[in-house]
Parts: sequence; structure tokens; C-alpha cells
Amino acid sequence: MATSVPLRNYLRQRAAWVWSQQGHAFDHGLALQEETLTEMLLLRMARDHAKHGLTITMFNKTEEAKNGADWEWIVRMPGCELGLRVQAKRLYHQDKKADYGGLDPNSGQAGKLIARAGSRIPVYVFFNHDRGINSPLLSSGGEPPYRGRSFWGCSIACAKKVRGAKSNKLSDLKKHMRPWHRLISTSGGCGVYPALGMSPQEVEASMPPERRQVIERIRDRDFMLAYLDEEDLGGVAILDFSDFRGD
Repeated sequence: MATSVPLRNYLRQRAAWVWSQQGHAFDHGLALQEETLTEMLLLRMARDHAKHGLTITMFNKTEEAKNGADWEWIVRMPGCELGLRVQAKRLYHQDKKADYGGLDPNSGQAGKLIARAGSRIPVYVFFNHDRGINSPLLSSGGEPPYRGRSFWGCSIACAKKVRGAKSNKLSDLKKHMRPWHRLISTSGGCGVYPALGMSPQEVEASMPPERRQVIERIRDRDFMLAYLDEEDLGGVAILDFSDFRGD
């Protein structure tokens, strides 16, 4: 009989998958872009739905349409649900002599993400690996059983803290990053408040009635295309872990 996998462990496994996929890509002369990594991660979780009892629903623009950089993630988990405006940044390969070269601290990127978030919680998702010039800073350790470094593969940070750091260096940003499995507490409940430094009131405010309408109408193509244009989004994903079984 298969061993049950707690949700926290499942997220940690997906982080390791993101970490290793980037390494495989580098071995074949490829550098996976943020959009590709985001879609690969969401698709992998969507494929797991039958086995684990999770539901991943996505909608993004067609290739010929204008493509926004940010995604909206609606995350439903035991004990809480939240609306996020997500911008992904990948750790560059060591040949680039940079860490998060796609994050320009002088361009106002973080400020724009925050301003466009509205009631959503603005966050950065950092896709990490062991091929960066400063990857050794992504050390092993942490709470058991997450001893390996790959739990940093998918990390999350409050956009306001990233803006305050005024840097795209891993050495400056790591202290604000949290491996994304920490969105779940060790007891299996909601770990969002300490992970993102948010109050319960802020998390609750991220799910107003209009966001719940997105949940209900995500299969309505015309509605969703209008919504993405109005909100300047590249896509929407509903990550529903509320019935996660881990079978």
C-alpha cells in the first residue's frame, strides 16, 4: 500500500522537481524561462489530481493574445484561502554572473506588482537550482525531514519585502524567501501568516466576492479573457488543496 503524503511534503516534493528540472534543462543547453517553469509546475500538479485529491484549474491567454507577466493564484488549503498576484523570477545560471537578472530593483517592478495587486497579496515566486553563481547560499538543513537543498526550488516572498531589499542578489533576498511548503504548518493547517508575514485579516481580505466569481466562472472563456485584460494578467490558476488526500 502506498504511503500517504502530507500536503506539506507534497509541496516540498514539487519544489525538488522544479529544482531538478532546471538542472536537466541546463545539461541539455536550455534555460527554462519563468513562464515555462510556472506552466510546467501547474501542469505537473494538475496531473497529480486523481492520485492526491487536489484540484488545479487554469486559464491563460492564447499565444496570439497579449500576454501579461503576472498570474493570479487562488489557493485553497486547510484553514484558509487566499488570492495572490504572482510574479515569477528564476535564478540565472552561473554563466550569467548574476542571480535574479530578471528582477531589476531600479525599474519599479516590485512597486508595480504591489500597485496592481489590488486586494490580492502580491508575492514573488523564486525558481531556484544549484547551478547559479551563488547557489551555495541555498544551504541544506531546516526542519526535518527537509535536509536537502532542493526544498528551495520553489520559494515565495512578500513583494513589499523584496521592494524594500532594493536588490536582485540572492544574498540580500534569501532572508525574505520561504520555501513554499511553509504555506502549510507542521500540523497540516494554514501557515500563510508566518510564511508571508500577513495578518489573518489581510489574508481574508484577499478573497472578496469578485474573486470567488472567478472560481465559479473560470471555464467561461469570454468572461476570463475580459478578466485577464482588465487585470493585466497572463493567467489564473486555482490551487485547491482543501480535499488533499495524499494517497
